[in-house]
Amino acid sequence: MVAGSDLVSPPDQVSLADIIDFLPDAAFVVDGDGRVIIWNRAIERMTGVARGAVVGRADFEYALAFYGKRRPMLVDLVREPALVATVDYDYLQRDGDRLIAEISVRDQTSGAIRHLWGMASPLFDADGKVTGAIETLRDITEQLQDRERLRLAAAVLASTREGVLVTDASGEHIVSVNRSFVELSGYSEAEALASSPRLLQSGRHDRAFYQAMWAAIERTGYWQGEVWNRRRNGEIFPAWLGISQVRNAAGTVTNYVGVLSDISQVKHSEAQLERLAHYDPLTALPNRLLLTSRLEHAIQRAQRQQGRLAVLFIDLDRFKHVNDSLGHPTGDALLRAVADRLGQRIRREDTLARLGGDEFVVVLESIERPAEATNVAQSLIDAMAEPFQVGDGRPLYLGASIGISLYPEDGEEALQLLRNADTVMSQAKAQGRNSYRYYTESLTRAANQRLALESRLRRALEREEFVLHYQPQVAMADERIVGVEALVRWQDPEEGLIPPDRFIPLAEETGLIVPLGDWVMRQACRQMRQWRDAGLPPLTLAVNLSAQQFAQPGLAEQVAALLAETRLPAGCLELELTESILMQHTAHGQASLDALRALGVALSIDDFGTGYSSLAYLKRLPIDKLKIDKSFVQGIPDDRNDAEIATTVIAMARNLRLRVLAEGVETIAQRDFLHAAGCDTYQGFLFSRPVPPDAVCVLCSPHPGPQGQD
Repeated sequence: MVAGSDLVSPPDQVSLADIIDFLPDAAFVVDGDGRVIIWNRAIERMTGVARGAVVGRADFEYALAFYGKRRPMLVDLVREPALVATVDYDYLQRDGDRLIAEISVRDQTSGAIRHLWGMASPLFDADGKVTGAIETLRDITEQLQDRERLRLAAAVLASTREGVLVTDASGEHIVSVNRSFVELSGYSEAEALASSPRLLQSGRHDRAFYQAMWAAIERTGYWQGEVWNRRRNGEIFPAWLGISQVRNAAGTVTNYVGVLSDISQVKHSEAQLERLAHYDPLTALPNRLLLTSRLEHAIQRAQRQQGRLAVLFIDLDRFKHVNDSLGHPTGDALLRAVADRLGQRIRREDTLARLGGDEFVVVLESIERPAEATNVAQSLIDAMAEPFQVGDGRPLYLGASIGISLYPEDGEEALQLLRNADTVMSQAKAQGRNSYRYYTESLTRAANQRLALESRLRRALEREEFVLHYQPQVAMADERIVGVEALVRWQDPEEGLIPPDRFIPLAEETGLIVPLGDWVMRQACRQMRQWRDAGLPPLTLAVNLSAQQFAQPGLAEQVAALLAETRLPAGCLELELTESILMQHTAHGQASLDALRALGVALSIDDFGTGYSSLAYLKRLPIDKLKIDKSFVQGIPDDRNDAEIATTVIAMARNLRLRVLAEGVETIAQRDFLHAAGCDTYQGFLFSRPVPPDAVCVLCSPHPGPQGQD
């Protein structure tokens, strides 16, 4: 407050006019008569009215243009105090003797509306008499605009559907969140403010992801992308996140703002569109577009790995008749049932697709032989032969005609393979239906022959058309027969004696090797019982064990039951396994071998040297004997490599305390070399070919002499 006496006798050092002149706010002073006595520089700039045009005047016409319809507040303080409340201001209040107001005025230069904050105070003399008044004005236009912008920003922040969080400059502490963030994350505002942005991390992104994100923010000031976040309840959801730096006037980062959108629905819609684009809506199988893409990728893999694949083009027989007779709803239900049944007959890594109508395609990857495609084709035809129960429950019968094309023989492009398979499928349908054909005629014939052989093999098992021959195993030292190996032959009533190399691979592919192997072991043990009862000297009975037999649970229990049934000592039975069998079933194989060894059954490795030949498993597994493969015996003694391999195997077996038997010994020179190297026993044409059971009795008689020289 400035006393009235100060107007008359200002300080000597600095006058009141000087003080007011240097105020940053616009200000002017009037005396008791309303005449302007001080008009500072700031108000000159604000009003555009020079000091010389104002000082000494009391009519205030100079200010009407600036104030509009209003008069300066101090006029009322000096002349008509009772009328103050009626003066037209945006905002006006009395604070004791002072008046405070907000005023909207029009800028004389630009014509823009400006907002002023003003305060008018009376000046008193020593006796308390009003001697004048001072009014100050401050331009608050920018402040109000900032306040309005903040209000709008707050309104937008509160109403936006995106979650917003603001952190401090470290990015480690959340300082603000909006309502949508609370709804999106499940965290309350208080929980969020007490945490860091890491409360949303799902664990699906590694450290490198966040390092790259922050590097982009530091480089450009902004980052946006798709992230996986976790809600408070543990639910993981996809989100679109944008992070921006906030800098002050000095360019220093003060905050980070993250804007978060839940895109779960978008992802779901994208997945639906993806599914509609690539999957058949009726059966949910891949459609033609996805099939072609997968087939192209399968061809690329086969090219890199120098492998093979097959395309099976399937057309349903009699489907059109069913669809036309019973209606499309029944036809659709039947197609879904067909898709389910076909899917059960292929491997997980293969592709089953529906091209449309009643046409399906199967892509078989990583096949080694065309016969594998034959197996699948026949399995699919068999599946279609079983009746379907749809609609009113009546059985419906279909069939399938299948065309088969192979990569790379029948084409090296996806469309070419599909076209060739389609072509040959039509031929299969025209030639009787419910069958398959290969694009290459020779393969079709071979497949038909194989199918016929498989059928005959199944019948042979049912009728027990197999016989066992036995090849003697002879001691090197004295040419005494110490054991025999049981070898199966097929006594076909039409073709005669069929060698094992024609039917054993087929039995392994079809799974018939298990019942066949069980039959061989049972018959061999019974024969051994007969020999022992007939007074033959004790012999070791060697029986080959297939991979599928070895994989059966309870193998040792089955062998124990058979030995008990035939009253054979366990020590006279020797089971032969290949190296590949042992390596394929390491954990299971160890347990099975230990159980067999506990029975007292001898164990040998057949065809040693043709597989892994790992010293680790030789040391670990309970093996009794190694059989040198005949491929290493044939060149002895002239072939240096064969001779060194045989000598090395024998020496290694000696160090491991294993017995050694050589297979395929056909000459005296081979036998003598192996004997000198320390081999224990041998078998081969030098002594005898595999012979029927009665011939074994003759060979075991005193000094029968080798039979292989006849």
